[in-house]
Amino acid sequence: MFHANRPRTMRIGVGLLLLLAPILAQAATLAVSVDGVTDKLLANVQASLTIFQERERKDLTDARIRQLHALAPEEIRTALKPFGYYRPRIDDRLDFDRNNDHWTADYAIDTGPPLPVRNVDVHISGEGESDPAFRALIDSFPIKSGDPLNQAAYEEAKKRIQSLASERGYFDLRFTRHEIRLDLTAYHADIELHVDTGARYRFGKITIEQSVLTPELVQRYLRIETGDHYSTRALLDAQNALATSNYYGDVQVDADPKQATDHAIPVNVRLKARPPNRYTLGAGYGTDTGPRGKIGWERYYLNRQGHHTRVELRGSQIDRSLTAGYFIPIRNPRNDQLAFTGGFEETDTRTATTKTRRLAVSRTNVRGHLLETLSLTHQREQFELSDQTGTTSLLLPGVSWTYYWGDERIYTRFGARANLDIRGASDKFASDTSLTQERFQIKAIWPVASFGRLITRADVGRTGIEDFNELPASLRFFAGGDTSVRGYAYNTLGPVDAQGNVVGGRNLLVGSVEYEQHISGNWSAAVFFDEGNALIDFNDPLKKGAGVGVRRIQVQMHADGTVEGAGDRL
Repeated sequence: MFHANRPRTMRIGVGLLLLLAPILAQAATLAVSVDGVTDKLLANVQASLTIFQERERKDLTDARIRQLHALAPEEIRTALKPFGYYRPRIDDRLDFDRNNDHWTADYAIDTGPPLPVRNVDVHISGEGESDPAFRALIDSFPIKSGDPLNQAAYEEAKKRIQSLASERGYFDLRFTRHEIRLDLTAYHADIELHVDTGARYRFGKITIEQSVLTPELVQRYLRIETGDHYSTRALLDAQNALATSNYYGDVQVDADPKQATDHAIPVNVRLKARPPNRYTLGAGYGTDTGPRGKIGWERYYLNRQGHHTRVELRGSQIDRSLTAGYFIPIRNPRNDQLAFTGGFEETDTRTATTKTRRLAVSRTNVRGHLLETLSLTHQREQFELSDQTGTTSLLLPGVSWTYYWGDERIYTRFGARANLDIRGASDKFASDTSLTQERFQIKAIWPVASFGRLITRADVGRTGIEDFNELPASLRFFAGGDTSVRGYAYNTLGPVDAQGNVVGGRNLLVGSVEYEQHISGNWSAAVFFDEGNALIDFNDPLKKGAGVGVRRIQVQMHADGTVEGAGDRL
């Protein structure tokens, strides 16, 4: 009985051993080190080494490790070739620690000399031959005669050529010759890259589907015309201009090269009107104003010429205002508009009480980062200031230039804004007195490490007037408040009269430096130093203020896609 079952028992034992063999083999561990190369070379070698990629697998066997180690030298040579190293010396070693059941694979690499490039022949033919963008790309070809061969840089240069061709409408571009010839005996390489761009495509018929504005006005937003050279940048620019025009909620600008006829690509512009009315409601608190709020209504399109209007009511403890405006896009509707505005404002501060009515016409134009506004304003103001009272009518022509540069408008980490306002009036032309006034303001923000900002600002103003008592309160300079010299109440700094009441100054000089440290979320803390005053003469003494504070930035996204923020920003 015993002898009859012996073969069956042996078969079971052998089967168990076969099942347990992979499990027993899992106990071995493997470490792989590569020396002699760094950065991109090291990364490419590690990516090419199968033994490195599989070093943490749980099912590695001794036989598999030896097999992968045998493949490693050739894999390393292959990884070095794209960077021009064709004569490397590789010392490889594989050790086994039986006590810890641990394998160590070491690879010491001496790359040897890189393969130099003897000749670089890059040639452009077709319409792109005279295109400055292509000429600049060829002139900046990343490999020159005498440089080490870098196949990755060569392939990247080819991709840039193809990308530029797609961007500028050379959809028939082809490489008529593209090769790298290696002479490993003489040890040099030659590069030949010949490109035929073919014809440059143009914009064909432009079709506009919309019902809000006249086709002529939409065309001025597009800035592209039938016959212009194709450019993806021009298409993106047109789409962005229409999307930010406030007239459309959905914008599609398409030009498919597959639909081209005789190298002319039709352009299809499909626009969906946004809701014509926008309402705003806001509330807040300011250290200068106390509780404050606003209600606004804006009508984006009153007619097919793109006219729009805006009405806004604001109120706080120190001021109340109602303003209305009618706006007309002119010439370049993206940046150029004519505005007719009017409003009434009452202010009641510790220093002055005013009631002002204004009517104005202005033209605004944007050129890059520069905003220019030409204006003509008629204002009639009643004011009480200490024991001075008066009513003044002025017709004020003015010009304002604002330059902005920054990485972000809502919460700027690095940027600057400068503003220069110049205005004046003449008693010989619809004004009760003659005056000139200039004011220059600048603010700059620099990042400090990862969580801080250095914020600096300056504010300088000057008024030329013969009789200062004729200057209405709204045109006098005052200092103090959270955007002036902090530590002093709003508009409480300036020259005083015989009774010690602040009556404002002809001139203004304020400077500030502040460090802000982000704490958490939308909260930050700041330490600041301010110095300045409203002055009769620029040699008059200045007031100083220093302190610490806590700030919260609030960002609100409206349903129509516009963003508003509160906090220290440009």
